[in-house]
Amino acid sequence: MSGENEAFVYALVLGRVLASLRERRGMSQGELARRVGITQSTLSRMERGHGQPDAFTLKKLAESLEVTVAELTTWVDKALERSRQATLGAIGPSAEPSEKPWWQAALKVAGAAGLAGLVAFAVSAALDKPVKAPRPRKK
Repeated sequence: MSGENEAFVYALVLGRVLASLRERRGMSQGELARRVGITQSTLSRMERGHGQPDAFTLKKLAESLEVTVAELTTWVDKALERSRQATLGAIGPSAEPSEKPWWQAALKVAGAAGLAGLVAFAVSAALDKPVKAPRPRKK
């Protein structure tokens, strides 16, 4: 991947991972945002792929979702790879040696909405490891 478009695709996948984990935990955006110390609108932008958290915010997001930063990045990497594989499966193996990144082919074939759908599917598949049950809150 290259440059600004690479960052957009990564942000899209990271956002979908965050949203999926939040939903699996039964949390609203507002609740997660309060735990992390950001606004709900900032979290919404991240979940839609319109922004990426800084390192400290990523750590706080992981802690609030009761996972590690390493788990988050592993799930993002898995989802990116599954998206690449699905794209190549759709357009055929002859596209593999192309100098263009896989996501450009996905955009060309399916458009932005198609890429977003592909990413959502890949994130669901990447999160096949059960998420730990939430820890009881201290009173």
